[in-house]
Amino acid sequence: MLGNKQRRLHHILTLLLFVAFGLQQPAAASTPDPDQLTQNQRTFLDAYEATKANDRPLIAKYQAELKDYPLYPYLVYLDYKYHIKDTPPALIQGFIDTHPNSPLPFFLKRKWLHYLGKTHQWSLYLKQYEPGEYSSTTLKCYDLRAQMQVQHTEKTDRQMQALWQSELSLPGTCKPVKKYLRKHKLITGSMVWTKAQLAMKKGKLKTAKNIGRDLSAQERKALNYWIDTFRHPKNVTRDMPSYVSPVIRKAIFKQGIQRLSYSEPELALKTLKQRAEQYGLNRQEESHLQSRVSLRFAYQYHPKASEYLAQIDRAGKDERTLEWELQVTIRESNWVNYLDLYALLPPEEQSESRWLYWKARALVELNQQEDARPIFQTLAKQRSFYGFLSADRLQQPYQFNPTPSQKKDLAKMVKKYPQLEVMQELIAIQWKLSLKREWYNLLKNIDQNDFEAIANFMADWDQHNLAIQTISRVKKWDDLSLRFPTPYREPVMQAANKNTIDPAWVYGVMRRESAFSPTISSPVGAVGLMQLMPKTARYIGRKIGLKKRQYTRLTIPESNIELGSAYLSYLSDKYNGSRVLATAAYNAGPTRVDQWIPQDKVLSADQWIETIPFSETRAYVKAVLEYTTIFKSMLNKKYDRLENFMHPIGHHKTLSQTDGRNAPNS
Repeated sequence: MLGNKQRRLHHILTLLLFVAFGLQQPAAASTPDPDQLTQNQRTFLDAYEATKANDRPLIAKYQAELKDYPLYPYLVYLDYKYHIKDTPPALIQGFIDTHPNSPLPFFLKRKWLHYLGKTHQWSLYLKQYEPGEYSSTTLKCYDLRAQMQVQHTEKTDRQMQALWQSELSLPGTCKPVKKYLRKHKLITGSMVWTKAQLAMKKGKLKTAKNIGRDLSAQERKALNYWIDTFRHPKNVTRDMPSYVSPVIRKAIFKQGIQRLSYSEPELALKTLKQRAEQYGLNRQEESHLQSRVSLRFAYQYHPKASEYLAQIDRAGKDERTLEWELQVTIRESNWVNYLDLYALLPPEEQSESRWLYWKARALVELNQQEDARPIFQTLAKQRSFYGFLSADRLQQPYQFNPTPSQKKDLAKMVKKYPQLEVMQELIAIQWKLSLKREWYNLLKNIDQNDFEAIANFMADWDQHNLAIQTISRVKKWDDLSLRFPTPYREPVMQAANKNTIDPAWVYGVMRRESAFSPTISSPVGAVGLMQLMPKTARYIGRKIGLKKRQYTRLTIPESNIELGSAYLSYLSDKYNGSRVLATAAYNAGPTRVDQWIPQDKVLSADQWIETIPFSETRAYVKAVLEYTTIFKSMLNKKYDRLENFMHPIGHHKTLSQTDGRNAPNS
């Protein structure tokens, strides 16, 4: 059994996962074909409609008919959830207590707590609420209000103060808490400044100004100066007014230097050196801030990037700073400096494929091929981006190292994990969110040696995104059949053929973007298998002559694949067939990629990829190239070598001065 602390952690992780999966979609997001359903499945869906309508006779009838059906607990859960005000507390508590292996109690209890708080049933609320079980600020406020009514102590006051100063925006349920704090003068000046500083650090200027209403006139003046410095960071080059307290001068200065570095990094560094002591920065704080400012040069691959990064004290060079310093040396082909910096890496990082590959590349450029060869040989045994690049260097075959998938008998596994039967039924009726909840809840409680079998069931049931995530939990990286499936093969082949691109490339992008989840959406609005932005889909859809319903229904796999493939083809044409540039543009957008192409020199493709300014895009391009190679081998039983796509990268006028051959060694 899990302890309370572990259980609360599981609850929090569960909630975060479900938010990531898209909690906004309804439980029954798709409509299954009734002809494909069993009688029990059709009855269950009828019961669901009756539950929503609160048709009590029908609810009783259906529940009696489905008593032994695996989804019967869902009927009870939904009945209690939808009609919680009419459900006796004993029934709710009984359901929570009798379904320990289900995710349903977590959501039912959350709904119940909201109801208890809304209806001011404070004594019962306190019996049910466990601090840390839910992250909801509303529920925290209900807890404090319950304490105020039932068992108010000094601890309650301290908890209210802590919540007030740690949350920039409190929900309406917290109004009584705020009112109590003000009435009893429990909001201190230091609390207000703590909250105001939190707002300023997050760039919430309007919020900070509102918080400042609780400050004295002199203190509001100081806060207004901070807000003005946020907007005009050059203020930090001058002395601060005397009315600004020493307590906040350092915070203003540090933030101002950081913001000044966005537009004028050289001035920011100069000001930091001149005024660090004046504003009380210790050696460590100054070094850390110098590192952050110097990175602004690195992000832009400024000509002085190496110079400024080298000036940072070794003690001030964290992992991020050293990584960028290494990238700058790669960009500048400064191979001697690369080897010096490599030696500064911790031993575990020196053994990473990325840095080992570039150590070997540096040795080759310094005519030390014999020292480089063993490194390339070691890397060439790996199925990875750097493994494939190393094999190209040695002109050796790629190593895919697949491991056969381990399967187990479903009937035996269902006896061990009855949730599998529940999941099969949820798949049949297309309740995808509920399926993901069951899947996540199952993985918390299964034996380590059953993960691969569960992953295989997910794959057999066409839930490839769940199969991939399951197998990743136990780091079974060599189970290629699970990690690199080829669903939607017909629409992929058709779209690839229509757009004259490699279907393996389409699969590589799809695998990286969504892991084959057709309904997934990103925080910025990208949708579906190939994570298309609606604006991009509209542009491409109109360009290739699709009807509106074809480029707006992005969760339909066929439409998403057709649009995504057309966009890849468009980018490939834009970049003269460069798969590297097209892949980068698919992730970061053509405007950024155009800015990243060097104007005055030519870089080998591996150098350009390694020094893409955005870490997300850098990792994305490597992954898609690696995945495309693997998918090609699985689709055709043969593969294309990466060197075939690693053409030099530079402005077209600069490239025209080269001989147009494949990537040079330097």
